[in-house]
Amino acid sequence: MRKIKKIVWATDGSKESEEALNYARFFAQRFNSEIIGVHAIEMPERLLYHYLTDPESDHYRWLKRAERDYAAKLAAIADYLTGQGLNFRGEILKGAPYKEIVRFASNEKASLIVLGKRGLGLIDRMLIGSTTLRVLRESRIPVLAVKKRDEKSAVNIRNILVPLNIDEKVDSAINYAIDLAERINANISAMYVFKLSIYDYSDYGIHSSVMEVLMKDSSNELEKRIEEIKLRRGIQKKKVNKLEISTEMTQRLNPSVAIADYASSKNIDLIVINTHGRKGVKRFILGSVTEKVIQESPCAVLTLKP
Repeated sequence: MRKIKKIVWATDGSKESEEALNYARFFAQRFNSEIIGVHAIEMPERLLYHYLTDPESDHYRWLKRAERDYAAKLAAIADYLTGQGLNFRGEILKGAPYKEIVRFASNEKASLIVLGKRGLGLIDRMLIGSTTLRVLRESRIPVLAVKKRDEKSAVNIRNILVPLNIDEKVDSAINYAIDLAERINANISAMYVFKLSIYDYSDYGIHSSVMEVLMKDSSNELEKRIEEIKLRRGIQKKKVNKLEISTEMTQRLNPSVAIADYASSKNIDLIVINTHGRKGVKRFILGSVTEKVIQESPCAVLTLKP
């Protein structure tokens, strides 16, 4: 059973950050985790140099004032949450936010990073790349990106969606989802999207009957893989109080839109999805499907590297 011992909650003071704290609290209450609230004061290296070398500079005074303001906000949150029986402390970081968040979480050996993501508008899609996606790209620690909800109800995760690629034998996302579901009593839907082409398959001598067979084979492969995972995990089928894992097979031109649409129509509370464990230049690319799911999803998205 997975343990989430330490959660790093990154805040920039936005409504999305406030919502992210609600999710951090949700997990902390169920896993008895410590929450560390961090705010990274964005500073170019030049300003950081002046801060360190000239205590009489305007940069130094500005930074000290910003530190006091954010430290007071984190202290107020600490008072509130400790009053609810939660373990919380705040830390102020200085530098490039995404670098400092990733570095701090790694040094603390955190189990999860939680931070806000913007909405679905054009400007929001541009903003999501500034810090959230950079943290996702760089972090070896699972990252939960949270969108502000319209409702005021408490966070509750009952339905988890796990998009899978049956061509890749990577089970870390589904295993993570199972660990969560068993602890919080949630259901899981494992989904595979058969990506269609914009071209007419008949132009290549591929008839619709052949496509139907291919999709049927993919559906069978998905069910087989889930049954193998359930067998390895000791999850019994059709037993009272046992975890339910359903499978969903669909076909779309755009897999990320299919995943987001399914999440919306089925009242999914959380998507758990793998990023790609690439190296070198490719490590800066999450993968088009994963990145677009984060941008388009109506619910929170938890990403982890294979």
